[in-house]
Amino acid sequence: MPPGAATPLRRLSGWVQGEPLLAVVLWGGIYPGAKLGLAEIPVLTFTYLRVVLAALVLAAAAGGRRPPSAFSLLKPLLAAGLAQTAFQLLLIAGLQRTTAGSSAILLAAAPLLTAAWLALARRERATGRQWISLLVGLAGVGLVVRGGAAGFEWRHMAGNMLALAAAGAWSWYSLEIGPLVVELGTMRATGGAMAVAGILLSPIALAGAWHLPWTGISWKAWAGLVYGATAGMVVAMSLWGRSVGRLGPRQTMAYAYLEPVSAVLIAAVLLGESLHPIQAAGALLTFAGVWLAGTRDYGMGGSAAPREAPA
Repeated sequence: MPPGAATPLRRLSGWVQGEPLLAVVLWGGIYPGAKLGLAEIPVLTFTYLRVVLAALVLAAAAGGRRPPSAFSLLKPLLAAGLAQTAFQLLLIAGLQRTTAGSSAILLAAAPLLTAAWLALARRERATGRQWISLLVGLAGVGLVVRGGAAGFEWRHMAGNMLALAAAGAWSWYSLEIGPLVVELGTMRATGGAMAVAGILLSPIALAGAWHLPWTGISWKAWAGLVYGATAGMVVAMSLWGRSVGRLGPRQTMAYAYLEPVSAVLIAAVLLGESLHPIQAAGALLTFAGVWLAGTRDYGMGGSAAPREAPA
């Protein structure tokens, strides 16, 4: 082989980038990690602790620089915090009733919901391809919601509906956080929204926390909680942001489709979960719909912004 010829392994290493790949693997671990924590920690307490810990870690990661103070940022900060609160509660409540894999797949439909809202509100004009992508993706979502294990069908359907509602709340958050990201940067904007969510959750979460048998909680439950608030959020977000800066949004966004796959695989190893065949078909349709709509990417930074940590 000539010295300058590229081997298949070298070509593969040129295609596969480590930073975005590791980011989606870390994000995929959030769902089974939360399932482990919810097995021993009540929903409200788990959500509250995760939000507060994430806010503290994000504040430390943002550095000591004070963000610009402006009353114009107060309204988007409160709106983003409220949307983040709704997202966290719906996501964790859904995970308590359905599988980690189903929840990850349904959350992947958030860009479709965002695009549908922008089109219906006439804030953006949707093309024929985008309407087809919405129909294909929503058909896939319907199959994921409907397909469940025998004997647990209604419980799983309720969990799937909550997961779909969480995807809607994430779309809401994506639209609200955009102005804050522009003014404050990703870390400070996300940390501020998390801080507001922690304040909103405090009155109802602290009341139940007093009676929780803290010493009886296993290390696995604590690991699931800490992982989701640190490696699953801050580390993955940093890797994703570096990848966007180095490779560009379009090349980085291609890895976002691997996040639900990562969640399904990790849940299969840690929790022994598996997808129902109908849900697997729905997952393919959902991914196809998101891919068809890929001319515009909707993520945590707002319209056409790079997608970031989903949980």
